Amino acid sequence: MRSKHIYNISLDSQLFAGFSCFLLFAILLTISISANAQSPITPAAPKPSAPSSDTAMIFQPSEPLIKNAEQLASEYPNMWGFDLSFSDYGFGGGLFLGHTFSPDITGLLTADIGTAQGSREFDLIEVNKINRVFVIPVMVSMQYRVFREGLSDNLRPYISVGAGPVIAMTTPYNDDFFSSFGKAQAKVIPGGFAGIGANFGNDTKSSFGASLRYFIIPYPGAIQSTSTESLTSLSGLFLSVSYGYNF
Repeated sequence: MRSKHIYNISLDSQLFAGFSCFLLFAILLTISISANAQSPITPAAPKPSAPSSDTAMIFQPSEPLIKNAEQLASEYPNMWGFDLSFSDYGFGGGLFLGHTFSPDITGLLTADIGTAQGSREFDLIEVNKINRVFVIPVMVSMQYRVFREGLSDNLRPYISVGAGPVIAMTTPYNDDFFSSFGKAQAKVIPGGFAGIGANFGNDTKSSFGASLRYFIIPYPGAIQSTSTESLTSLSGLFLSVSYGYNF
């Protein structure tokens, strides 16, 4: 009987210990759940977002959209200069003033003075000479550059046309050269020309060129040049060389 009682006590102790462990575990679990339920839930801080990449395309022009006065002046300069001309009936010279309106178009105002003589007139034969003849064309003209895409800026060929008044003036040959202008006779007539030419070099401060122009200057009546010859037309072919300065 005694051994049975001890076995029962041992069995009861094992059951009690197991129940106690279970109860302790349940209490600890309840406390833990209760603590978590009472503590405030702090929201997780949002992760810092990566800076958004700018997908806008920025256009960078190759040249300034707004040009100052100095840039415009260098690109489309004004110019002035002088020229020398030779024709089949004389020679002369003059001055010009111009402005570049575009890479292809240039406007000019020219004033030249030259002499004229008959086709059979020679400087060695002065006996029959009656009048000195001067031709002064004042022309407004335009040059149009050609082959700009195919040629370099060292060679800039152009075609040109112009029109304006022409002063035909005579002075007595037998009088002194300067004093003879006191007896000068002049007539203003219309005239014009068409020609070709070219400018040379890349210097932005100066320009050098040559041109071949045909002037159409019909004269009403005749100009007495010698005792045997009169001029009825002042038209002719002119070869000119020019040198100018840009500003």
